[in-house]
Amino acid sequence: MCNSDSEAGSTIDLPFDEHCGLMHRSNIVDDESDWRVPPQTSAMSLSESTVVATRWQACRERTQELSAETPADRHIIKIALRNTNVWFSVSGRIVQDGAITPGTVHVSEPGVSVRCIFRAPYDVLHLHVPNILIAECARDMKGQVAPALCSKFSLGKDMMVDSLGRALLDADEVGGSSGKLYAESISIAIVTRLLASSNRTATTERKKGGALARWRLKRAIDFIEARLDNPVSLADMASSVGLTRMHFAAQFRAATGLRPHEYLLRRRVERAQEMLISSGMSLVDVARSVGFQTQAHFTSVFKRYAGHPPRVWRESRTFPASGR
Repeated sequence: MCNSDSEAGSTIDLPFDEHCGLMHRSNIVDDESDWRVPPQTSAMSLSESTVVATRWQACRERTQELSAETPADRHIIKIALRNTNVWFSVSGRIVQDGAITPGTVHVSEPGVSVRCIFRAPYDVLHLHVPNILIAECARDMKGQVAPALCSKFSLGKDMMVDSLGRALLDADEVGGSSGKLYAESISIAIVTRLLASSNRTATTERKKGGALARWRLKRAIDFIEARLDNPVSLADMASSVGLTRMHFAAQFRAATGLRPHEYLLRRRVERAQEMLISSGMSLVDVARSVGFQTQAHFTSVFKRYAGHPPRVWRESRTFPASGR
């Protein structure tokens, strides 16, 4: 069972919910009936200085496609509480296509449109954070340049935020005014943690000289694209644009949000996906064609980025998926 009441023996009184069978009874962390939308009772408490926490979850195996727009007066922090598989885009840009694990965090800025395809059971905590509260938290932080949480185009892993999010779910057990104070304190801790992380990242990038120049980025990407079927080292990539390995790695990540090796692996998996769909090549031949020396390594990396092993992924694209 995905949801249950905290008191032993009382679950028989819970109302039915189409997502997980029984609804999570909650006064502080409410379940969402619509994705990223607080229930009316929670929305009423969303003020200039109050964070509202809601939970979006389902235990059933089904594909579900949803879209939403972040209101102009707030940011929305998403914290994944379980392993799942999603396709996720922000303002039309794909930021995830595959498996995500507990502790994965994403922040949607005000006014941006988001779209998600859930391909597996999910459990997500959403924090609806007023913009003015973020500004207040940032104002008192040492070295905080601007009240920014993080890039709207990235997913990150933060196990401290994961732990705080799970602790927030216990607010209902505390209950009453104490529970609300408990929830508010943890919510502020999450916001502060993300602000501090964002500030450290911005400071590091400034010290490292910012993002790779456009012409260098294009040359590096062209270099990688032409060698997806061959071994490519960091030194090779850096040399192609006339930089040291350290400076190239830092500036490439600042420009793309990915480490060079991670970008290389993603592109190899994407090229492999194209070949798996458009050709009848064996998995071994596909693996070699995108630079992997062994099928085992290819399978491991492919599953990490696509969410399924190559054979399963190919079969799911060969036959129409039910429920779509």
